[in-house]
Amino acid sequence: MKQFKLNIINREKTGRGVARRLRAKGHIPACVYSKGNSRSISLSAVEFRDLKRSIGGGAVLIELVDDKGETALTSIQEIQRNAVKNCINHIDFLEVARGESFVAHVPVHLIGEADALGVKEGGMIDHKTHEVEIRCRPSKLPDHIEVDVKDLIVGAAIHISDLPVHDGVEYLGTPIQVIVSCQPPTVAVEEVIEETDEETVEVAADEVPASKVKDDVAAEGDAAE
Repeated sequence: MKQFKLNIINREKTGRGVARRLRAKGHIPACVYSKGNSRSISLSAVEFRDLKRSIGGGAVLIELVDDKGETALTSIQEIQRNAVKNCINHIDFLEVARGESFVAHVPVHLIGEADALGVKEGGMIDHKTHEVEIRCRPSKLPDHIEVDVKDLIVGAAIHISDLPVHDGVEYLGTPIQVIVSCQPPTVAVEEVIEETDEETVEVAADEVPASKVKDDVAAEGDAAE
């Protein structure tokens, strides 16, 4: 379990205008939720950016330290981003109690992709689920879940029920949910368009026996009479 610290400021004022002014000053509005309660906070966008770099994408616990020196052990539940401005609009933290189970999202890392049996057969690894929901105590929180795919053959898949066992960790969600699969090779099908060869038709007409042509002309003459 990795644990980091982050300085925060408690705030009483809320609303879009307040949040907009905080972001303009280089702060991120956020909330801390704990057993039916919540409190509004703000934090430095620069400090949070540096924290995310240190975390490196793994699941961690963050100890929030407010302006009064009080602390709260939390996990990040949601980060709301502004896709246009490429910035963070809001963060939700969940306070966790030491020794009590809580729900977290943990990234799934694949190993052995290049050596997978299916890849050697021309197949392609399809990583469908990049993180899984788990329940565990803070001390048992894994940084990530590692999945070895070297034995994965074409047409086979690894589901939540196949994930490795971690002490004190319960996987949530549907057991049959696919984590990763090996898709068969893609074969390009060339569309064949049949065209009439006018020259062939003309040649075929030229090959009609002369006797047949005479008979057809005679038949037409009799019909006219």
